[in-house]
Amino acid sequence: MKKKALAMILAAAMVLGVTACGSSEAPATAPTEEASASGDEAQEGETPAGDEAAPAGESKDIMFVSIVTGGVAWGSAQKGFEDALAEVGWEGQYVSPTTANDTAGVIQLLDTAVTNKADGIITVILDTEQATDVLGKAREAKIPVVTCNTFTTEELQDCWIGTDPHNMGVTQAETAIKYLESGKYDQYDNITACYIQTTLETETQNEQYKAFCDTILEKYPEATLIQDECNSDAATASDKLAALLKSYPDMNVVVSQDGYGCPGIANYVESEGLQDRLVVVGIDDSPEILNYITSGALDCTIAQDFYTMGYESVYYIKNIMEGNAPAFANDSGTIVIGVDEVDEHMELLKERGLAD
Repeated sequence: MKKKALAMILAAAMVLGVTACGSSEAPATAPTEEASASGDEAQEGETPAGDEAAPAGESKDIMFVSIVTGGVAWGSAQKGFEDALAEVGWEGQYVSPTTANDTAGVIQLLDTAVTNKADGIITVILDTEQATDVLGKAREAKIPVVTCNTFTTEELQDCWIGTDPHNMGVTQAETAIKYLESGKYDQYDNITACYIQTTLETETQNEQYKAFCDTILEKYPEATLIQDECNSDAATASDKLAALLKSYPDMNVVVSQDGYGCPGIANYVESEGLQDRLVVVGIDDSPEILNYITSGALDCTIAQDFYTMGYESVYYIKNIMEGNAPAFANDSGTIVIGVDEVDEHMELLKERGLAD
């Protein structure tokens, strides 16, 4: 049948097609469990996205083409995706390249999903220009496309859900300033901050960094601000922080913008005893990251709610198929979690099946 065949063809294409891209590693797939039907009400929308709306009661096969499998951020998104599939009675597969943030691998997986006529696509686009052709093919095939925590243009996709880049950058800056001016750190009269993100090519994170800088410079016009990347690797993030502290010995603020690199930063701060020297603002909300807040290695973290991104994306596709297009931009919001909020947030993770 089409649903099973698509999953098998996609897995085969990932193994066979990688040679043409010149990679030495074949992308791996992490298929979701089959969904069970329970039915759910669609959210309301306004205008149809395509010429014809698909029948609402028919099972669909949805592809989530991500940049990494597992972990604090995208592991939560996958769980939300799977939970929503189960509610609406659809099937789906969550896939990603073997190498984290391999944009060429993402494009290859997207092309395979379009070629084999997936009913809907959820994806993560780090480079709009690189994805233009394959997203154009999806539009021509009338396949609904939703992106998570990244976005391209209204011509290339139906909608996106994620953290508003500007709002996130402002929140990070205001949070860092609040902690820097607290009693713990009030010996400082200026800011030297490093901002360690996923990659320097990630467009939404660059928007966040710009908003972060603008907000800091409004109050501290002589601030020194440094941007770096960790490629979603904890060891790389730790090494980058160590090197930056040598280059900027007066550094007093560290902001992590990658949930996989954040534990590396926290571990370095803890191992070097820097808790009273550095304001450290983390990202995302895994139990590991929350424990670093409790221990004092992080002052706080800012949760992006990846579970909601994966969950709502399925319902956006359902709405589009039913002729009820959602708004193009959908902010999943942010939650600042300090030591006083850790216990409550841990209970939320347990309710979602994301913590023991």
